[in-house]
Order: sequence, then structure tokens, then C-alpha cells
Amino acid sequence: MDTITHGLIGILGSKTGFSQRNGRFAAIAFLIGAIFPDIDLVVSFFGPEFSLRYHRGITHSIVAAPFFAIFITAAIYRFASFKKFFLLSVIVALGIYSHIFFDLITSYGTVIFDPISLKRYSWNLVFILDPFITIPVILGLILCWKRSDRALMISVSIFTFLVVYLMMNLCVRLLYEEKLARFAATSSIAVKRSTVYPRPLAPFFWMGVIETEHAFYRLDYSILRNAPVRLAKIAKIKRNIFIDRANYLTVTNLFKSFADYPIAEYSEVNGEHIVGYYDLRFNIIPNRNPFNLKIVFSSQGALKNVSLNGRKVRLVF
Repeated sequence: MDTITHGLIGILGSKTGFSQRNGRFAAIAFLIGAIFPDIDLVVSFFGPEFSLRYHRGITHSIVAAPFFAIFITAAIYRFASFKKFFLLSVIVALGIYSHIFFDLITSYGTVIFDPISLKRYSWNLVFILDPFITIPVILGLILCWKRSDRALMISVSIFTFLVVYLMMNLCVRLLYEEKLARFAATSSIAVKRSTVYPRPLAPFFWMGVIETEHAFYRLDYSILRNAPVRLAKIAKIKRNIFIDRANYLTVTNLFKSFADYPIAEYSEVNGEHIVGYYDLRFNIIPNRNPFNLKIVFSSQGALKNVSLNGRKVRLVF
């Protein structure tokens, strides 16, 4: 979820009784907690590989959240007239956990147990940006501002709607998981693994991915149609010396550890040998891959250039 939506959710969360009982510092604490985890975006200044490795890492951890909450509370406490340290810590922690939760439900996922485990978890209930979450939250805040005497009822109602919406998305995702399994069975496809992902404007649009020994299958679904809107088969590329060399690079292993369905491509252009990778999970628009790794070798086979999402990678090990 984007940082702005996280902040709006934090402000609305403070309207569930915290700001009414404890004043504006409770709202400030909830807001700061809700946007704090995205402080790790600063790693993007050190290069795209740093961003890939550390974004949604330790600051998005449910294990580390209490320690961050205490640290943030100590900073707020110094300037706040509100002198209930424990309660302020709880409010900040709730803001942080709200951020982690609303990232966890996206298809991007979050490393929620860092540093105990670096495994990335995702519930695949909504796309990274979801207007069916952001717009109701904005509407709720407007209503709370206009009818401050009913802010508690309004905020609780909006969060109730969000819970119902996410439960509906879960049911729809399970429906398409069943359809994906049925497609594989009727097509005699030997499935190694499969996943259903929300597309923009879920719950109306979804994407199913199947991996077999030799290929990937992508199926685009619309709730308005029973059959897949689009079906594509992507054969796994045969390995060659340049793909093998690319696979030895640390940045390639980092990319693969993040990607759900990393797909390799090879081409020779003007004597240069180009190895590319993209994650089928983010292949929203056909033939356009917003999350990609490009490795270029010279005609003599020397490593010439590495870029991640169009940005040059400075550190290649």
C-alpha cells in the first residue's frame, strides 16, 4: 500500500476513540506510527539493489515493531503535553501494525519476521494500490471532520467495511484458485506450483499463474466472464553460457529470492548478449515488465552493464 494511504488509515484509526479521549497527540502518534515503516525507502538512494533487499524489511517486522514504537514514543514524549508513555507507545505500535497489515494483504508482500526470518509473506488480497481502500478512508475522514461528534461511529463503520471487503476478496481469490486447479486438471497440466494474484481493481480482475517443468501459464480472469479473458503459455528458456554467468551474480540471486515467478530471457543485439529477468507476478500489461533485471555482456563475453528496473546497479558481486 502506498505511504499516503497508510497515513490516512493512521489518522482514521486515531478517530476510533484515541484522539477523542487523549487529544491531538494521540492522532499524531497514530499517524507517525502508520507511516514510519516506509522510512526504509531511503535505501533507494543507495541503488535499486539496496531498495530490493531492504524495503519492507526490518521496519515492517512484527517482531521489531514494539522496539520501534518505544523509540518513536520517546521522541514524541519529549515534546508532548500528553504524559502517558505506555498509552502513547500502544498508539504508536497500533499505527505500525496497521501499516504492516495493509502491506501484508498486497501482492508485493512483507518480511514480517525480520530478523528471525527473511521469508516474504503476502496474502494476495489486493493490488499494491487499491481505490476500494483509499477512497472509503478519505470519505471517512471527511465525514469525521464534518461530524466530529460521530467520528467514532464513522471510523468504526469504515474499518468494518474494509474488513468485509477483504473477506470478499479472500472468497473471490479462493474461487479463482479452484478455477485454476480445474483448468490444470482438464488440460492435463502437471503443476509444480500455482498462485492467484489480484490485479488493479480487484475483486473484478485477477491473474492465475501455473508453473510446470518446462513452462509457465498465465491466465487473466474477470469476474464478468466465466472463461479466462486471456491465456498465455511462456516456455522456459534453454540455458546457455550467458544465462549461467548471469545466475552467478549476487544481484540475480537477490532478484530471484524476491520474485515469485522469475522468468529468464536471452537475446543478442548488435553483438551484445543480453540476459533479462522479470517476475510474472507484476506482468500487468502484456509485453511490459515494470520489475525487471537486465544484464549485458559484450561481444567478447565481458560483463558490461547491469540494471534493475531501469536503474544501473553499482554493486555486482
